[in-house]
Amino acid sequence: MEHSPIAKIRLHRRKTTERRSSGRDMRMLDGTMKYRGEFHHVEIHNISESGAWAVAPVTVGLSDCVTINVDLPELGGTVMITGRVRRVGLSSRALDRQGGFGLQFTRFYTGEGKAVLKTHLQDLLMT
Repeated sequence: MEHSPIAKIRLHRRKTTERRSSGRDMRMLDGTMKYRGEFHHVEIHNISESGAWAVAPVTVGLSDCVTINVDLPELGGTVMITGRVRRVGLSSRALDRQGGFGLQFTRFYTGEGKAVLKTHLQDLLMT
């Protein structure tokens, strides 16, 4: 029995730690989320230049678009970002864990906002 040439190809995956190309702030940050015309308080975890994990009091749908304002207290301001929901995590009372969602950033409302977030992340790496 012959094997196809594709069966001989080996895929090499990068380690998880290598997949992330920018610094991350693993602390909890406060923010506000606009979703379906309503505003909600949101906790931002694990933020980078390209996305974040967020916990909100409402359940968002996969591929939904949301806008968040992230408070960056060290820099004395907020950053407004729009993103698309790429992952949704379920909550569990048994594990005492809130549900959340992974957000891939698609638009910074200002170039200055993107620069502020980048500065915030670089400052964390230096400390």
